[in-house]
Amino acid sequence: MAVTPESRWIKFLRNYGPIPTNDNMYDETIQRAIKRLKIEPLVLPAQFLDAILANLKSERPATEILTGTAGDGKTYNCREVWTALGGAPAEWNRGAKVQRLALGGRELVIVKDLSELTPEESSPILELMAADVGAPDPARVYLVAANHGQLLEKLKSAPQTDALKAMTRAVESLLVGGANSEPSVRIHLRDLSQAPASSMISMIIDKMTAHPGWADCDRCPLQSSGASCPIMENRKRLQDPEDGTVFRRRLSALVELSEQNGVHFPVRQSLALVANILLGHPDAADGLMSCAQVPELVTQEKLHLASIYRNVFGENLSPRRAEKTELFRKLNSFGIGSETSNRVDDLLVYGADDPDLRTTFETLVLSDPVYGGTAAYIRAQRDYLEGADTGAKDVFLPMLRAQRQRLFFTLPENHAAQFELWDLTVFRYGGTYLDLIRRLNSKEQLPRGVMPLIMRGLNRVFTGMLVQNQDELVLATSGSHSQSKTSPLLDEMISVPRQGGEEVSLMPGGKDGVALRVRVARGEDPKPVVLDLTPTRFEFLGRVAEGALPSSFSLECHEDLLMFKAKLLSATERRREIDRQDDDPVEGEMVLRFIEVGVDGRAGQRRVVVRI
Repeated sequence: MAVTPESRWIKFLRNYGPIPTNDNMYDETIQRAIKRLKIEPLVLPAQFLDAILANLKSERPATEILTGTAGDGKTYNCREVWTALGGAPAEWNRGAKVQRLALGGRELVIVKDLSELTPEESSPILELMAADVGAPDPARVYLVAANHGQLLEKLKSAPQTDALKAMTRAVESLLVGGANSEPSVRIHLRDLSQAPASSMISMIIDKMTAHPGWADCDRCPLQSSGASCPIMENRKRLQDPEDGTVFRRRLSALVELSEQNGVHFPVRQSLALVANILLGHPDAADGLMSCAQVPELVTQEKLHLASIYRNVFGENLSPRRAEKTELFRKLNSFGIGSETSNRVDDLLVYGADDPDLRTTFETLVLSDPVYGGTAAYIRAQRDYLEGADTGAKDVFLPMLRAQRQRLFFTLPENHAAQFELWDLTVFRYGGTYLDLIRRLNSKEQLPRGVMPLIMRGLNRVFTGMLVQNQDELVLATSGSHSQSKTSPLLDEMISVPRQGGEEVSLMPGGKDGVALRVRVARGEDPKPVVLDLTPTRFEFLGRVAEGALPSSFSLECHEDLLMFKAKLLSATERRREIDRQDDDPVEGEMVLRFIEVGVDGRAGQRRVVVRI
């Protein structure tokens, strides 16, 4: 097939993908590709652009510091500010590390990336910046981009004048607590890594799939011949108002769960992910399709390998490359494709022959002849079941893995509960956790079964026994500093419903997450004990509440919960010091309260008086 005009757009799109040259790493590289290929740029919203411009245009502008991790778009934001204030794009593209622009009666100094400057280059700028940010009417104002670690490292390696020390203290307080500890230092610090990537993913899909560059595809010979183009098929699926919406919602859910676990997705990785979803194919050069390669893939009947549901996890790359790519390492931690349930595998393996599953199999598998019930899949399924070919297992199992991945992203909501969608991941309670976040943030009534689940899990961790208590927190101890997994001595029973000042409740946590709050004091309790419930901790408690814990969980969760228990024990001890009326020991006696588990599984207490 002759190279057609649309090849420019596809060629440009490959720059964003996970290619070995890492061209997607730098804003400057993307800008050169735009100029060379004469492509309309992909415009994404600059997160703090309006606030920065409002500050810089004010009568007394403050210096701006843009921080974050690599790939969060710091250089992109600086360029947007430059052009919005009248800076010439050609001058910006010359590549100078520091740019200067007239700003009313002042000079705006833009440092594109502080980490790119040598100590000899950065020290004079930081010294002058420290003096300017502390002056009432400085001649210069600054816009500085720097990664979290590099920012403090550069500040502390510069000559430590009094002004620089004050600026460093201000930056540290802004990074840690979000408040400036030095009122005389006029600095705004904006952290790009705080933006939720789960919403950015959907925005990037919209921008990439609606780009004007796709218009040239109408002149593609492959399109006019009526043949199927996998690139256009993937684009169509992402834009589909029904399937595309479900796909985006499930992908955003994975990203949100990752972020709640402390795993960040920079904008650069989100761009690489969407480009890979559109162009991925294992037989293409670098794993990303180009227009020239599509006719060959059509002829070889390998279109099913371009599935967007495989490309999400980097299945178009070699296992070694996917493992080395941080983006896919994060997404593959969910185990989608490997995790499954009997119900799902019964459908995918036996659905074509089982009368009870036949209708559902047609609806969920055969209805997708491109990436679902393909001729290759049906043939491999038949060979596997008949066992005629000794190599049938090796052919069918990778296809089965791909079908599990596809089901996670396509299963309609009316079938999600029936097939227990989240059983296809290592986070079986992932959907419950996300629903809990939504309800907490919208102040809706919480799901009825969530608190009992958490209490059962906590009580089993705290006691080391399979107790069933779920309306009270059983705080137990082993009576020593040993590492015993079983705690037979009762310290306190803390009521879950509010009673006498005691209460166990759920509340919004940091970064729009979930936190568990325990009040132990009778009366006013100024310091409740709080535990952030990350998805991993929530999953851990859910699995323990079920009565089983897979070995795939590390000891970290267990240790975190034991640390939480230690804080609760300290809080109850402080309460007893304040209120000694009931617990004042009789001289010569010591009362031990042993935990006894009744026939109903509930933990009670047996008091034993020890005479000393």
